Amino acid sequence: MQHPGESHVTQRTVVGSLAAAMALITLPAAAETFGPLDVLGFAKEEFSVCDYCSHGFVNPSPFDPRGVLSIANGPMLNQPSPAETRSSNLGLVQLTLDLHHEFDNAVKIEAGATGRERNNAPDVYGNYLIELYGEISHPKYGSIQVGKLATRSWFRSDSFAYPLGLSTWWAESGAGYGVFPRAIRIASKPYELELGKILFEVTAAEATKRFPLNPGSSDVAPPSPQALEAFVQYSDEKNLVEVIYQDSTGGLQSSFAKGAFYGAQGDTNGPGSGYHTPTEDVFIIQGNHWFNPTWRLTFGLKRSEWSGQQQQCDYGPVPPAVVGGALVTSACFWDQAGFNYASDNGVHHAIEWDAMGGITYTMGLWDFTLGAVRMNKAYVYTPTEWGQSNTATYANLGFYRKLPELDRHLEIYGGFGQVFFGRQGPAPVSMPSNIADGGWDPRATHAGNSLTLGVNFQFGETH
Repeated sequence: MQHPGESHVTQRTVVGSLAAAMALITLPAAAETFGPLDVLGFAKEEFSVCDYCSHGFVNPSPFDPRGVLSIANGPMLNQPSPAETRSSNLGLVQLTLDLHHEFDNAVKIEAGATGRERNNAPDVYGNYLIELYGEISHPKYGSIQVGKLATRSWFRSDSFAYPLGLSTWWAESGAGYGVFPRAIRIASKPYELELGKILFEVTAAEATKRFPLNPGSSDVAPPSPQALEAFVQYSDEKNLVEVIYQDSTGGLQSSFAKGAFYGAQGDTNGPGSGYHTPTEDVFIIQGNHWFNPTWRLTFGLKRSEWSGQQQQCDYGPVPPAVVGGALVTSACFWDQAGFNYASDNGVHHAIEWDAMGGITYTMGLWDFTLGAVRMNKAYVYTPTEWGQSNTATYANLGFYRKLPELDRHLEIYGGFGQVFFGRQGPAPVSMPSNIADGGWDPRATHAGNSLTLGVNFQFGETH
């Protein structure tokens, strides 16, 4: 089910000044401070229940992740289990430590680390640490960060989607990557304009080449994974608007926008396979508009693009056996499932436009929200129905309340969500898998409902 609140930023009070708006992209000043050390984060426990949800896949396999390709003389893989009511618990913890020192000439040096854990396992697969970096900055010139960095396309999208209970559907879906393992980020200072403030930032990243299990099976060497992300933030007393563009080549493709940037394999399928180095990019414009201290509008538009990626059958040795009268000494290991891979053994370029919108009403310690995400059909020509003909609309009615009566760090939240799919078939291309966003499998159900209740404890108060 959708998990509201998966962010280290909670923007539920009016930004009363330009400086406060610009501070949203950095560690908030209200973190718990211990001398030169700032501590910021949250720990939450959440209970969810949904109807018409799938418990998982029948015949799970890394081959054919969408369950849309036929296998001769075998059962269909990754088919949905029966749709039924089920409940789940989420334990999510994130902690940021930021060590800093400012010199007399206003030069500031920092070292930061952020860890994130879901149900006693890394929230981002293989990455307990989602940030580990060093930084140098000056208020007149800007800043430079080097190390492992969370991307703006995920973290900033999450900060807008979280207050609406839409994190999974907006921030974690579509093209792009959420964590860069090796990156350098250069940011300008905030420029004062007559109408507001504007800041520019660019991040360049790379990842390790990914060789197959059997390196000798490669006909084309794996590409060098590289990515570039541009970020622009504009703010005034009533608006916060951000534009993000992330482009990558040589990465393992998916529509899980929170995943880490990993390298793709080369070609192990042999000559004539039509191998192409994979590319992926995403463009996002999103923002908040404060009508007054009571009402806030949130909006977003996202364009995701994938080149498509070949499955890779890595042939490796197995104990000799006779199959169909022939001696078999090697077998296929599907260690790269591919993306938008069709029955014609080709890859297919796809583009999808998605949108988000919502409204927040603040009444004292209470926030009441109504928001929705729309995933549209994808533009792609392929003989296989990968999900390009499907749509999904998810809406959430939620509430948040701070509990200063118990502890100033504590809040409760909840939400009632509904999802509607455009057709019965594979999930829209922007969904990471057929059951990734909430557990509903559109091959088994047309619609579903969910209820979420949770408690959140923040280390340090954010604004």
